[in-house]
Amino acid sequence: LRDGVTDEVVALNIVPGDIVIVEGGDLIPADMRVLECSDNFQVDNAALTGESEPQKRKPSCTHDDPLETQNLCFFGTQVPEGSCKGVIISTGDNTVMGRIAALTMSTKNEQTPINKEIH
Repeated sequence: LRDGVTDEVVALNIVPGDIVIVEGGDLIPADMRVLECSDNFQVDNAALTGESEPQKRKPSCTHDDPLETQNLCFFGTQVPEGSCKGVIISTGDNTVMGRIAALTMSTKNEQTPINKEIH
């Protein structure tokens, strides 16, 4: 939903401020804040946090830590159940996943102690 018009767009074209609707089976296209959701709305954050069970989401802020609050969903996580309308807050390299990727690319390629010992 952009400028009052509902349209299906490629995730690459989503920008902060866009309103998106996701349903069970979808991937979250960018970091977003939950505006409305079904009672059974959940996201699978395993790729991001390692949690083995899908996490319930709702519109109200439940924690100061963005990774712990239930009103945020993150790029690349899956929606196993429910539906949600949310506003995009971050895209691309500015998403939580994008920042993690940038951190992994900025580390030096150093040998581990065991690798030094072997070679």
